[in-house]
Amino acid sequence: MAGDKLTRPEVDARVDKCLELRFQANDPIMFREWIKYCHKTYKDKSEQQYATYWQMAKDRYDEGWKAKLNKMLDPAMGELFTLLASDDEKIKQRAIDQIVKYTGNDIQRIEAKIEGNIVLNWGSDPDNEQ
Repeated sequence: MAGDKLTRPEVDARVDKCLELRFQANDPIMFREWIKYCHKTYKDKSEQQYATYWQMAKDRYDEGWKAKLNKMLDPAMGELFTLLASDDEKIKQRAIDQIVKYTGNDIQRIEAKIEGNIVLNWGSDPDNEQ
C-alpha cells in the first residue's frame, strides 16, 4: 500500500483537504492532528508523505495570498506612475515616498529628546594635545 503512487488529482485532493482543515476551518487543525487524520482517513502513506501534503498546503496558501496582494498592488502602482508624471513637485515627491515604502526601503524616523551637551572630536585638537 505505502508503495502505490497516487495520481496528481488524488494528491491535489489531499492537499486541498489539508488546506481546508488548516486555513478555512473555524477550528484549524494542527500538524499532529493532521497526521492522525491522514492515518485514520487514508491509511496508505507514511508520516513523511502526510507531512509533505501539509507543506504543499502551506505553499498553496502562500501563493494565493501573494496573488491577491499583487492584484491589489498593481492598480496602486499604476496610480503612482501616473502621479510621477505630474508637474507638481510635491505630488511627485509623495509618489516617490510611497514607492520607497512599497519596496521596503522606507527610512524610519525616530524622535529623540537629548538633554545636555554633545561633544564631537574630529581628529586631534591642537589645544588639547599631550
